[in-house]
Amino acid sequence: FLNSFGVPVYAVAGNWEWWTPDYQHDWKYLNQNHWKGLIKGLEHIIDLHHHIIDTGEIQFIGHGLSSGPEYPQYKEDVEMLTKKNKLKEVQQHYNNNKKIVSDLFKKVNKPVIFLSHNVPFNTPVDEIINKQSPRNGYHYGSLITREMIDLYQPLLCIGGHMHEHFTSCKVGKTTVINAGFGSFVNVLLEVIKGKIVKIEFFKK
Repeated sequence: FLNSFGVPVYAVAGNWEWWTPDYQHDWKYLNQNHWKGLIKGLEHIIDLHHHIIDTGEIQFIGHGLSSGPEYPQYKEDVEMLTKKNKLKEVQQHYNNNKKIVSDLFKKVNKPVIFLSHNVPFNTPVDEIINKQSPRNGYHYGSLITREMIDLYQPLLCIGGHMHEHFTSCKVGKTTVINAGFGSFVNVLLEVIKGKIVKIEFFKK
């Protein structure tokens, strides 16, 4: 559907794309690049994951796949990974990806729109607000996304994954948008000459 518009669509893989490079899962299905197959042949769908795209006035950077803090921020998560002997592997994965994204930011020379599958960690748009959840009140955004915002202050960060929120907030000078969840939510964003002119949220 998005490809049918005939204009560039910048996309990053999420947790439903079932692909986690350089991090091996026990379930072998997750070690295959299903994302590549999903966008194959769609000429207008551009994979932005760990790439820079220059559109003239704006540069885009992408960081996909993250479904929570890339390195555990809560005691119970550290304990679980320690028991599974996975903590060191997760830390290496986190370090590798952090360096990749940071190196991309070091190359930019224009206002940046940072497209991340998950919203940044420890912000108003990544808090779990389900009272029935044992993680109610916890923050489960992307740690790398938050660190890149703190370090480089891009113009915009657009993410999702956290279904509880459909709104925006400010982190330093960066405007963060949680683009929401579902087929009937949309965000209209207008940027002119490197400045945000309009943000409107639509939900049926």
